[in-house]
Amino acid sequence: SRRTGTGSSLRAPVAVAAATSPLRAVLTTEWQLGESSEAGVSVQRLYDLIQPPDEDAFFDEIDALEEEGWLTIRNGRGDDDDLLFPAVEDGSLPAPEPAGRAAAATAASIFAGTAEQARLAAEAAAATAAAAVTAAAAESASLESASPPAVPFDLERHGEYDYAAEAAAVEAVVAVLTRLKCAGMDAADEKEIAALDAACARLEQVTALSPAPSLREDPRLEGAWEQVGCTSADFNTRKGLTGLGGAPFTSPAALFYCYDGGAVCAKEVLRLFGRPVLLNELRGEYGFSPDGALMQERFGDADLGGQRSSKEFAGATATTRHVCITADGAVRVAKVDAAAGVGAGGYLVYKRLAAGEMEAWLESKRRDGP
Repeated sequence: SRRTGTGSSLRAPVAVAAATSPLRAVLTTEWQLGESSEAGVSVQRLYDLIQPPDEDAFFDEIDALEEEGWLTIRNGRGDDDDLLFPAVEDGSLPAPEPAGRAAAATAASIFAGTAEQARLAAEAAAATAAAAVTAAAAESASLESASPPAVPFDLERHGEYDYAAEAAAVEAVVAVLTRLKCAGMDAADEKEIAALDAACARLEQVTALSPAPSLREDPRLEGAWEQVGCTSADFNTRKGLTGLGGAPFTSPAALFYCYDGGAVCAKEVLRLFGRPVLLNELRGEYGFSPDGALMQERFGDADLGGQRSSKEFAGATATTRHVCITADGAVRVAKVDAAAGVGAGGYLVYKRLAAGEMEAWLESKRRDGP
C-alpha cells in the first residue's frame, strides 16, 4: 500500500538529483554485514542512510521491490517502523546486482546519448533477449544451485558513508560523459577533458571512505566493461589502446575490457573512413598490488589489424590505481598515476555491460559489414 508520510524524526533530504539509486546496494549491505537479515532493516534506518532527494520515489521503489519479490515488508506501528527483509527461502542473501537487469537498465539509461547509441542499445537488448529465451532452461537450473557472490563491504564504514554524496558525484561525471563524442579520445572531446577530470577528482574524494572492498577483493570487477571516459593525455594521444586509432583515416570507436578469474581481454574497435570495422584484441592476465590498490594488466598476445596472434606485438603492460566501483556497481573509475618520465596521468571511466551486451554490439557491426 502507498505510504503517506515519514514522520518528523526523518532528517531533511539532501537536495540532489541522483543519477542512480543506492537503495538496493544499501539494503543488501545491511543484510549481509549485520544481523539485519533476521531482524530486518527499518524504513527509518534506510531513509537515514540514503537521505533520498525524492521521498515519494523512495517509497515507490520499496513498493516496487516488494512487488518484484526482491524483499518483503513486515508492517510496524507506523510507516517508519516497517521492517524490510530479503525475500529468499534458502537463507542466502541477494548481492548488489551490478550485472542484473536493474543495474544494466540504469547503466544504459545514464549513458544514453545520441540516436545511434539508442539504436545500438535496442539491438543489443533484442539480441540478449533472444539468447535468453533459448538458454532459459539452463539458466534456471544454474540459478537454483548458485548464488551471486557477496560483496564484502566494511560494516562500520557502511553505517557512516554518505551514499547521497556519491550519487551526486556520479551524476556530475555522467553529465560530462554524455557530452563526449568518443570517450574523450576524439579531438572534439578536448574541451570537456578539464570538466571530466574535475568531476572524477570529486568522485575520488567522496568515495575515499567508501565501505566497498579493495578491487582485488571486489567480485564486481568480473565481467565486461566499456571505457566511456578518459582524461589521460597519453591515452588520448594514442587515440585508444594500441595507437592504431591515430593512423590516417582511422579513429577509435569503442573499447571493451573483459575480466574473468585473472584473465583479461581488451577489444579495441576502430573506425575506418567513419565505419567501425577494425577489431584489435589483446589477451593477457591481471593482478594486484599487496594492498589491492593497484591493478596491473599484462598482455602477451594480440590480434592486430586482422592478423591473429601478431608477431609484431611485443607485449604491453598497463598499471592503474583503483578509485571506485559505485554503490550500484554500474560505474568504475581508475586512475593513471603521474610518474616521472612516464606521463601526466589522468582518469579512466568505465560502465558495466550486461551479459551479452558487448557481443551483441560487435555482432551488429559484423552484420552491417564494411
